[in-house]
Order: sequence, then structure tokens, then C-alpha cells
Amino acid sequence: MEDVVARLREFLEDEARSGSMDFGCITPLYVYRMWGGAVPMEEIAAGLEELRKQGLMP
Repeated sequence: MEDVVARLREFLEDEARSGSMDFGCITPLYVYRMWGGAVPMEEIAAGLEELRKQGLMP
């Protein structure tokens, strides 16, 4: 799970830096599609929830 959280943190930072999307608009489905389905959506959702707990996402 730590690997997914780390990948998500990097992905969110890259998305915000590129100006294409803010954190509030990023959903597990969006990440799943951007990652080509390589990570189960349940793991992505759990990782995003962990980032919310850490205060990274609204």
C-alpha cells in the first residue's frame, strides 16, 4: 500500500504542477484510467483516502 500511496502522491503533484487538474477533481476512476488499469481501483481509492488523512487532498 505504501507504494501505491507514494505513486499517487507523485501523480497528484505532477497533475497539479502541469495545471491540468486540481486535487479535488481527481477520482479513483481517473487515476485507474491514467495508469492503464495496472493498479486495482480499490487500492487507488484506499491510497487516495490515506492521502486525505495526511492532509494532502481536500
